[in-house]
Amino acid sequence: MTVRPRASAPLGFLPAAAALAALALAPTPVRAQEQHEITIETSLGGTETFWLQIPAGYEPGTPRPLLVGWHQWGGNHDEMRLASDFDAEANARGWIAASHDGPSPTHWNNHAAQSNVVDMIAWITARYSVDPDRIYMVGASMGGAAGMVFADNHLDPRGPMVAAAASISGIQDCERRFHEQGINNSMIAAFGGTPAEVPHAYHRNSAVFFADSTASMHVNALHLPLLLTFGRGDSDQPWRSHAEDLYAAVAGQVDTVLIRESALYGHGWACAEAALICDFLGSFVLRRYPERIDVQADEEGRWYWIDLKMRQPAGSFARIQGSVNATQRHVDFHMLGNVAAATLDLGAAGLPPAAGSFACWWEIRDGEPAELAISEVESAPAFVLRDGVPYTAWTHDPGLRLLTIDGYGAALYAIHFSGTGMQQEEVPGGATAAGLGLTAWSAGNASFAARFTLPAAMHVDMTVHDAAGRLVERLLDESRGPGTQQVTWDGRLPSGRPAPSGCYFLRLAVEGLGPDAGEMQRAVTRLVLVR
Repeated sequence: MTVRPRASAPLGFLPAAAALAALALAPTPVRAQEQHEITIETSLGGTETFWLQIPAGYEPGTPRPLLVGWHQWGGNHDEMRLASDFDAEANARGWIAASHDGPSPTHWNNHAAQSNVVDMIAWITARYSVDPDRIYMVGASMGGAAGMVFADNHLDPRGPMVAAAASISGIQDCERRFHEQGINNSMIAAFGGTPAEVPHAYHRNSAVFFADSTASMHVNALHLPLLLTFGRGDSDQPWRSHAEDLYAAVAGQVDTVLIRESALYGHGWACAEAALICDFLGSFVLRRYPERIDVQADEEGRWYWIDLKMRQPAGSFARIQGSVNATQRHVDFHMLGNVAAATLDLGAAGLPPAAGSFACWWEIRDGEPAELAISEVESAPAFVLRDGVPYTAWTHDPGLRLLTIDGYGAALYAIHFSGTGMQQEEVPGGATAAGLGLTAWSAGNASFAARFTLPAAMHVDMTVHDAAGRLVERLLDESRGPGTQQVTWDGRLPSGRPAPSGCYFLRLAVEGLGPDAGEMQRAVTRLVLVR
């Protein structure tokens, strides 16, 4: 490790007695601004050199935001300090600031560059008080997309995560830029081949892959506040079109994205409005464990509150979506593709499983069986129900405190830690019976209508259950003739009070009459009540 302090103010000299008197009378000095050039060994076996600025007035033990800068193509760690006002803005706001070289001047934000930044942040946080929930990233041109790229690839709450990012004249899609130029030899070097040869490397190190959203990680920016900016007028093409097209792809899909034409002409740092960008970044704090997630994973590992294993881990993506409602003790989890197994840390998401029974709507969309595990489950459940039917394809490891369920298709799993509620009418029931054609829709005024078809005269039992499987209302318990049937639920409890907003389940169970008595068919569908 090498630390080279930047030049500081010259030292003055006083006679010893005068110096002692001055020290006795002088107030405690405010720590001056510091700038250092630091070289460290990296976890990949090389070295990383970065510029580090400690703001004036820094006090150990008082966490400060950290601003990380990413340089332009061919640049280095000094570029942001020399070519923009971000050093002055960071110092004025009391932020620590850093900017790195990367493994090469033309690294294109690849995984080696990202790994070096993880090492840099670890070095800084080990020696200075950094607020881990206020790590901001800004970059220009080649480094313009880096904040979003790094954020999309680093959603493990145990490591550094990005609270907000700003892109100045950023190349958002490396494959598109490659073809815009005909060929880009620096990308070939950074990624190990052309887009045709190593497409996964281009897509995982881009903010977006415009040509195919199923191979793009831009969905990971759901909770990343993002500012896209570029030079005024036509002074910053084609970088402006990259920003505009990315904005069109994510606007309305992510929490916060802003696009701004700079008041300054030019490209990269030349058009950077540092004060405005820092105002934007500084208004956000990281959401480390959001209740709702949408992830395109480029590798196995931890993504928010989920540990993921892929069916095909090499050179491919896996897509998951999930949400947790701690109040209703309900989880939605969707394995949308290439997911073999997932472990949910529900306690981190605000729903500790040991606190009581809960329900999980689990969908496996690719048609293959998969495995779902729940961590921090100290004792085995009393029973598990799949669509209201007792289910036994699960195990509990008390040593690992892990509940593991083998599943297929899509179903509602109710996990009960006591024997209460074992009766079938108290839980959402039924593997879907295709012949019943059960559908439900909003009928307005917080009410619902449902339609189903009976092939013959049958006894019909239709009930509404809450997300935990508790009976809310019985709509039908009678015999009906063959044909299409329609029923409504007014969204009220048996007491007449409005049912609270949330997720409910409509369960249909039908049994044949006469010679067909005893033959039961079931179906279940979800209702989302919003008041």
